[in-house]
Amino acid sequence: MHELIGRLEVTDDAAAGALRVIDHFDGLTEERASVAAVVRATAALAGCPAGLHDAGRGITRRYDSRGHSLPEAESRSWARAAVPGSPGSWVWLERTGEARPLDALILERSVRAVRTLTGDFAYHSAAAAVRIACDPDVSDADRVEALGILHLTGPVTVVVTTVFDLAGPRATRIGAHTVALVPGAPDPHRDLRAGTAVAQVPAHLPAALERARVALRLTDRVDGPGPSLVAYDDLGALAVLAERITPREAAATDDVHRLDQVLLTRPWAIDTLQAVLDQASLRQAAIGLHIHHSTLQDRLSWLSSQLGYAVTKPGGRQRAAVAVLLWRIAHSEDEPVGSEG
Repeated sequence: MHELIGRLEVTDDAAAGALRVIDHFDGLTEERASVAAVVRATAALAGCPAGLHDAGRGITRRYDSRGHSLPEAESRSWARAAVPGSPGSWVWLERTGEARPLDALILERSVRAVRTLTGDFAYHSAAAAVRIACDPDVSDADRVEALGILHLTGPVTVVVTTVFDLAGPRATRIGAHTVALVPGAPDPHRDLRAGTAVAQVPAHLPAALERARVALRLTDRVDGPGPSLVAYDDLGALAVLAERITPREAAATDDVHRLDQVLLTRPWAIDTLQAVLDQASLRQAAIGLHIHHSTLQDRLSWLSSQLGYAVTKPGGRQRAAVAVLLWRIAHSEDEPVGSEG
């Protein structure tokens, strides 16, 4: 879905501004975005609150120019345009003062997009249905209808990955990730780096999408020693850390800074720490890393001298586990994540 591109100032060249409006709404229509996304774009482009009353579905949506939801209300005093083919349905701009030059065009393209996205063929693609099912601003009826198009009933697992061309009939790009909806749980042995979360009922899908993104933060690359497929429900208390600490905050910690420093000359550092943390013995860790046991001992001795604690000691092991977790959070916005290990 296109990001909100900000308000159009009256000082913009008129032709260029009009093209931006047309291109933005055309993009939303092509991507089969939700009606809520169209109203948010309307408000952002106009630089003032905007609203929609959908008489057929009996819903009203209002958003400010930053995309924040506003209480439901409708006033006939605002400049508005009727949605073609939907009697009693309107899109309006809550402009105070004189109208701006592009207001009429914004309204015209907005109602056209709403009509296209709510018409008989609104859900003609599975990709559109996935976006709508995961959109926090759509109605429960729309979400259930989208899941029906996808032939999904019962609990649904949201899979979030950075793989751009993830194959599957129920996958699409949402923001920076590819999102897929699958019945049951994904195959843990598949070569895929992804985070997952389960939605027991349709209303939980938007929250499950965010949780799957949290789980993705803590994944390793596919050929790394850590898990490349992480389920949010398996994280427990670790999820709290991943949700509440931003990548910037994690990167600012001393232990993460030390890891970044050692990685400059020892690219095996994260892999080594992860293997030692995950395996019951150093010998098993060495086997998993495909190195000799004595080589692993040498690595750990060097790491202890650089990190300031011994990973093989109880306190050091706990500290290393948190440090690696924070390191993954700090680099969770990198592409690809975990390549340094």
